[in-house]
Amino acid sequence: MDRVSVAYDLVRAYVYALVFAGIGTVVWLFTPELVDTPQVAGLWFAVGGFGALVLVAFLLAQFTRRG
Repeated sequence: MDRVSVAYDLVRAYVYALVFAGIGTVVWLFTPELVDTPQVAGLWFAVGGFGALVLVAFLLAQFTRRG
């Protein structure tokens, strides 16, 4: 498996995580008795951190491919 396809798989996984986190956030906003608000913020922080890791991995794959 080449690095670019792995990077695209990671990007795809990030998009799926973002969609699931968005759906979860909407559910939590309409039913606040399930989870406190700070946990929603923590979820978005985790998804954003994962996205940053995916972006770094993708950029590294692109730079090593060109170099």
